[in-house]
Amino acid sequence: MSDPAHTTALGLIDKLRHFIDGELNPEERVMMASLLAPGVIAAYAGDEVAGFDAGWGPSILPDALAQALVEEGVKVDGLDL
Repeated sequence: MSDPAHTTALGLIDKLRHFIDGELNPEERVMMASLLAPGVIAAYAGDEVAGFDAGWGPSILPDALAQALVEEGVKVDGLDL
């Protein structure tokens, strides 16, 4: 029996791949990558890939993306962000 959360996660990754490949232009892909990077880095914590973490923080977001997030009121619930 498969784990429902794992199945959901795999479905989300598949949808993200299709969305990114089919809907985003190269500039939007760069901004999407900056949004997804912290989660991807966290998934590899302890692996050699984590060594490439350049100290992610809000300052790594492109200025235009950070401004758009603030203007749109985008927040992460439960993390006080």
